Amino acid sequence: MGQEKELVGKTLEQIEQNMELFYQQKTSEALGEFQQVLTELIKMVDILFEYRDNHDGFSLDEEKMKNALTEAMNALEEGDLILLADVIQYEFVEYVKELLNMME
Repeated sequence: MGQEKELVGKTLEQIEQNMELFYQQKTSEALGEFQQVLTELIKMVDILFEYRDNHDGFSLDEEKMKNALTEAMNALEEGDLILLADVIQYEFVEYVKELLNMME
């Protein structure tokens, strides 16, 4: 497994663990970890873009990622933490898992 794929996989695990805290309504713990998760998420997105640039045939839907993250941030701003978790988990994470399966 390539280093990029491993890093993306580990970051997805961190994101899913954090979203689970939101679902369990452990709000203070979830929000406390969310800052670090966002930092790792940004690094992961950078890795995906770099991977795309270096691998012909690796398709990345930037608009899909941008829309999911925008929707997630809107939910956060509105204080709807369950919607935040839903969007991150079911729109963003699921899409990145598809990308992960296409990585070498």
